[in-house]
Amino acid sequence: MANGIWYSIKSNRIKSAYVQGFTYDTDGRITLDESEHEHHIFFRPLDGVNDGSEWGRISAGLDISEEMVCYIYLLATDHTEVRTDEHGLISIADMLCAPDISPYDKIGFMTGHGAKRLVNCEDAVLYDLQGRYLYIAIEMMGYGGASIDRIRVSAVGDNFMDTFPQVYQERNSFFHRYLSVFSSIYNDISEQNEHLYEMLDLNTCSPELLEMYGSWFGIDLKGGFLEEDVLRRIVREAYTLNKLKGTRKGIEMILTIILGEEPVILENRMQGGGVFDITILVNRKLTEELRHQLTFMVDQFKPLRTKLRILQMEHEAVMDGNSYLDMNAAIPADKQMILDEEALYDGAFVLT
Repeated sequence: MANGIWYSIKSNRIKSAYVQGFTYDTDGRITLDESEHEHHIFFRPLDGVNDGSEWGRISAGLDISEEMVCYIYLLATDHTEVRTDEHGLISIADMLCAPDISPYDKIGFMTGHGAKRLVNCEDAVLYDLQGRYLYIAIEMMGYGGASIDRIRVSAVGDNFMDTFPQVYQERNSFFHRYLSVFSSIYNDISEQNEHLYEMLDLNTCSPELLEMYGSWFGIDLKGGFLEEDVLRRIVREAYTLNKLKGTRKGIEMILTIILGEEPVILENRMQGGGVFDITILVNRKLTEELRHQLTFMVDQFKPLRTKLRILQMEHEAVMDGNSYLDMNAAIPADKQMILDEEALYDGAFVLT
């Protein structure tokens, strides 16, 4: 078998398997259904391409309660069919996935033909398994919850064995298993390096990394108070935002990202503001969460000594007893206006 081959068991393989007492999602996470009494999965075989293929390693993420035990059975063989007394010559894959055959008979068949059994194991070498087809079965017994995901089988083998003289290259020897520890670490690091670009992609990296990337530009995004799409856009525009720090344009840009629309910014014009005061008018409901977001982010981009006011623009106007309407003031048709306790004006009209 060629080096570098990895097999992942995800939803497409689970769909074609025999599943009893489990549920699964599109990502391939298999969860135990506690309402069921029997819990078995029999997968169709992994094809190693060549007869006598040598298998390397199996790994999985196992989350299991203390009173639950998980058995994983692995059978490697070059054969695809087997003869039974009840069914005659039958495909091994069809027999393992048949709903009318007892799961315990299937497990008995696998163990009777030399299947390897792992108990609550998340990582194991398979150097003692040889055969083109690898059949995998999972059985869980006990009480409590359990789940398993990220099931992967490799045929990478050992990266370091070929560097030693032939006399040391005995498969599944103590020396081979000892080197497998370093080989597994090496393979894991290599795989992480292959996916390193995903960590640097602002469209796919985790929100925690976005917070770190923002800190590289001197923008504090910690606390998880921003929505993920807003967080990603801030980091994308971090270079431009940094250049605009301390300017009106910078404040407008950060507000547009958070609000999703261009803001209304007034300088030294409302409520007797001083020369360093600015007022931001928000055309939406100003919740405490939104106020916190705006205040925290604008404080990082506003000029020094600037005082900030954030006001919510209501959709309806309210006038008190001291209100005055100048020429050409218009009242919309769906509004009502009360001048005093006795006069009521309704409909569209103009006061002159």
